[in-house]
Amino acid sequence: MNLNEAFLDADHHALDDLDLEHDPRPVLGIGDTTLVQLEVWRRYGRPGVHGLSRPTGDVVRRETDDAVTVPGRAEGVLLGGSLTALRAMVGAGLPRLDGAIVLIDDVRVKGLGQVDRQLTHLRVAGALDAVRGIAVGRFPGYEGYADRGWTLLDVLRDQLSPLGVPVLGGLPLGPGEGAQPVWLGCPTVLDATAGTLRQASP
Repeated sequence: MNLNEAFLDADHHALDDLDLEHDPRPVLGIGDTTLVQLEVWRRYGRPGVHGLSRPTGDVVRRETDDAVTVPGRAEGVLLGGSLTALRAMVGAGLPRLDGAIVLIDDVRVKGLGQVDRQLTHLRVAGALDAVRGIAVGRFPGYEGYADRGWTLLDVLRDQLSPLGVPVLGGLPLGPGEGAQPVWLGCPTVLDATAGTLRQASP
């Protein structure tokens, strides 16, 4: 049973067997691990780590200027991770994202429609209605990819700009070599103008 199947199990048996309530260690990981991290946050309010090791610094800087950006500054708890996982949790335990800075990243499996449909689903479901900002990490596999003249950057701008909140893209977060770990469930300051994501350790 993979994590998607475990999470979507009606009784969440697989997660209960992990004794997440009494294990003080943060859940570390990317991709499908987002399902477990958000469930731990929803149930117990306990932070996790989006990455493969504990964060060692308090600032993550944009690694490229060729990224979606909506200027501004926002403060809130950082939640999110894999866009595929977030979309899968709609109607199946996605915690409220009101007041949060939402992190999204993913790995290309199909074309740009994959990202467009996932973001559309989140928006139509109202999951992004009251967020304070969006942090955009890596989407490996879309480098140099275009479909009918559109690129990943075009899709992200089209979907995220209408939210009316600061958006900081080009962050070295999520999948890929050299990605930086960040705390999920911790107070975070997103400064899209300066190109920084700043947070204190829990």
